[in-house]
Amino acid sequence: MKKKPNLKTDKMKAKDYKITISWNVEDVLSLDDSLTTDQCIEVLDLARDNHDANYGISWDTLSWYIDEVKETY
Repeated sequence: MKKKPNLKTDKMKAKDYKITISWNVEDVLSLDDSLTTDQCIEVLDLARDNHDANYGISWDTLSWYIDEVKETY
């Protein structure tokens, strides 16, 4: 089992410590496989740029932006 980082004693590590969550084109296509790659990228860009930071990006967020993108085409 990995030991948790001791952020109080290692200030440099604490300063640089972060996590990321990623979504990709395949995730978007799993919700709607009729989209082009460019449309999937647009969905991901919209989600990144417009999501509510209190809630993050969820499957529902992606579905919302899929609908937005499909309305423009």
